[in-house]
Amino acid sequence: MYKASLPFNLRLLNMAGKSLRLFGLRGASLKPRSLMKRARRSTNLNDFGPDDFKEGLTCLCDALESEANLTPFGRMVAQAELLHVLENRLKLIHAFKVNRELSGSPILRPLIITGPPQSGTTMLHDLLAQDPDNRVPKTWEMRYPFPPPRTESYFSDSRIGKVERELKNTQRLMPDLKKLYPMGAQRPQECVSISAMNFMAMSFNVSYRVPSYQRWLSHDANFRGAYNIHYQFLQYLQWRHKAERWVLMSPSHLWHLDKLLQRYPDAMVVQVHRDPLKSVSALSNLTYTLRSVSSDAVDIRDIARQQAELVSEGLTRNRELREAGLRTREPILDLHYSDITDNPLAAVDKIYRHFSLPLTKNAREAMTTWLGQHDYEQLDRHRYLFTATGLRLEEERKRFKPYQERFNIAQERL
Repeated sequence: MYKASLPFNLRLLNMAGKSLRLFGLRGASLKPRSLMKRARRSTNLNDFGPDDFKEGLTCLCDALESEANLTPFGRMVAQAELLHVLENRLKLIHAFKVNRELSGSPILRPLIITGPPQSGTTMLHDLLAQDPDNRVPKTWEMRYPFPPPRTESYFSDSRIGKVERELKNTQRLMPDLKKLYPMGAQRPQECVSISAMNFMAMSFNVSYRVPSYQRWLSHDANFRGAYNIHYQFLQYLQWRHKAERWVLMSPSHLWHLDKLLQRYPDAMVVQVHRDPLKSVSALSNLTYTLRSVSSDAVDIRDIARQQAELVSEGLTRNRELREAGLRTREPILDLHYSDITDNPLAAVDKIYRHFSLPLTKNAREAMTTWLGQHDYEQLDRHRYLFTATGLRLEEERKRFKPYQERFNIAQERL
């Protein structure tokens, strides 16, 4: 079941890269100083803003070098990703320096969805995006946010086609990916890629085997700076294209809900719950698929052990924060996976009532139309075999029992 299948040209590239190593050539550089120098040169900008991103960048680069088992192509992919993040950070800091009015545009009452992977958060995010009063970060503007998106060209911007072409190339490399995760330039995107601009993002751990970086991220990283740049990035995106409210989604907020609410004290938070072993299986499968592009030493059991520990840490921390009486201006709304899949529009109604938001007839009709055109069940029908993870079922049930009991989460068939 778990066997990577890469295109022939990539296999040739990796074979050539291995030959170069015999002559002491490492390939694409992953040294922080070199990456920062190249980003400055390519953008003709110098100011990265606060230095709090450097610790994460250094930790990530060290882990990529020593733990990720990257192929030559994988090194190229990782280098390109890090350079792109650094270039976007330079451009964002520059935008705020030359446009003083950007700082005066507050982010008010954002609706933030969080929950473990494969718990219905993507479906909920897609639905809420159909309301024209809701502003969601879309894939194309997250990938290429400069210059700022504008209302008059928001649905015809040339960057949309560019990102669609990139996504098609990604699907050629990973044909199974579209079975695991919905893709599209104009679809809502998780906001985890925003905190990546501070090199504090769990997405790096999904794409590459970087356990030391993930440990630092889970235990030592100070997310205040990450959420500060998160806030700035939303201010920038809404500068020329604004709506009534932001609607954001990312499982990563589970780990740092307290820090999120410190930056967004008036946030409306929806937390979705599902059997965590379903989430572990799905996350492990997605991780295996993504890592297979950059490494030829990918082990599903190693992945599952790491991801089970990660999900357990996040849900335990979240449960403890909730039980301690997390400070929120409005009560967090808890939904279950079955609430969303059994009757998605009823779940939407519940959200709007809970936070006293108006749901117009046009918005509801747009959501109904969207549901009729998209099959979300096909993502869940994809077989996430728990037995393939090598995890012990009884031990994992025991590990997640406090969380499941606290939020009354039913066990599902695995």
